This record gives sequence, structure tokens and C-alpha cells, in this order.
Amino acid sequence: MRIIIRFTENSELVPIQNQNIINSYIHKCLGKNNQYHDLKNDYCVSHLLGGKLNSDKQTLSFKNGGFIVITSKDELFLNKLLGGIISNQALDWGMNFKMFDFIKEDFIGQDVSLNKQKHKWYHFSTLSPFIIKKYVDKKTYTFSTLNDSDFNLEVKKHTINKMKAIYPNINLNEFDLKINNHPSHKIKKILVKNVINKANQCQISVFCTADVAEKLYNMGIGQSVGSGFGTIYKTENHNKYKI
Repeated sequence: MRIIIRFTENSELVPIQNQNIINSYIHKCLGKNNQYHDLKNDYCVSHLLGGKLNSDKQTLSFKNGGFIVITSKDELFLNKLLGGIISNQALDWGMNFKMFDFIKEDFIGQDVSLNKQKHKWYHFSTLSPFIIKKYVDKKTYTFSTLNDSDFNLEVKKHTINKMKAIYPNINLNEFDLKINNHPSHKIKKILVKNVINKANQCQISVFCTADVAEKLYNMGIGQSVGSGFGTIYKTENHNKYKI
């Protein structure tokens, strides 16, 4: 299930680097002893969307309001978060909770005649850019980006490992993932807790069954998907996310 949390227009300028505030708000809404924090879970939370860059190049304005996209099949998680939002309606910068919207994206891949799941290509775009960390040791890492020659392989490897960790019985025998060059692709620098994250905004094509595609859609791509990174949508549904 995918839910859009809509907020009112801002009355104060919103800094372009605002992810710390959004993360704090989500954690507050999930309540004390947040059981979902820093765990591999089947959900993702986007960054704050709907803003326009101001002439100072440092702040954003949300004339039509802003929104955050939440995706999960975990009803307990969704109920806890949505209940927390209703109890904590003030986001920041004069923005307050306005309403919930629901988005449906269909995943069709079942071949009834053969009674088995068909593999096909599903094409996604990033609603929130994603990060992939390559660890040298437990504390040292670099970011894998679109500029790296092994980027496609790193994303595919991370995606397979993550899906197997969350869904131990998943069948990924024919799974494939490709990120082809495209002029719209970008690397964005996003500050979170004094760390500059190099995040990838791009299109992603995945060869899999409808079930696997929907699971990927729910869990997001890459790391820190609960903290504003890695939310994806089916490319043909771009208009669903216009404010």
C-alpha cells in the first residue's frame, strides 16, 4: 500500500538540506522505542516532495503544500505511523498535516493459462534518490554512484541480498537489474547527520515476476529507505506524483 501524507504550505523558508528534520518527525510519529529503526523492513519513506527551489538556491517553498510518500504492506507499521501523524500534525516551517491520499500502482504478471508467474521487465524511476554504500570495514565505506563502472553490479547485488534477508523463501533465479545511461540521471549530495550522502536519481529496469516487482516497490532500493532514500515508482505512473 502506498500513502501520500500531504502538508499545508510553508510559512517559513525550508532549507534545502532538511532530511534530519523529516527523519526526526517520522521517528516521533512512530513513538518511543521505535522497533523499526535501523532494521531491514518491508517499507520505505520518501523525502519531503513538492517544493520549488528559491532564487537563493538554499531554500525551498511549497506553494501547493508538501508531501511525503509512505509505502508498506505491513498494516501494523502503517497504522502506527498514521496514528502518530494525526497526533503530531505540526511538521516544521509552519507546515501542518492536511490529509492522506492513497496511490495504487498495479503489478500484473500472472499467466493463468500456465499457472505460474511470468517474468517480464518492470521499469522504475526514483521518487527519492537512493544510496549504496561499499564497506571497506565496519566503519569505513564509500558511496557507489552512477559514475562507477561497477555501479549496475553493486545495485543488483545489494538488491538481491536485501530481498533474501527480508524474504528468505523468495525465488530470484532469473532476476536481473539494469540501469542504462540516461541524460536525466543525476548524483545528488544530501546532508544527514553531518554526513554528505551521494545519492543516485535514475531509472531502473528489473526483470522479475510481478510478486518480486511489488516487493521491491514496497521495500525500496538501496539503504536508509526509512530515512528519505530509495522510494521508487513505476515509470508510466509519473503523473500520479504531481502535486
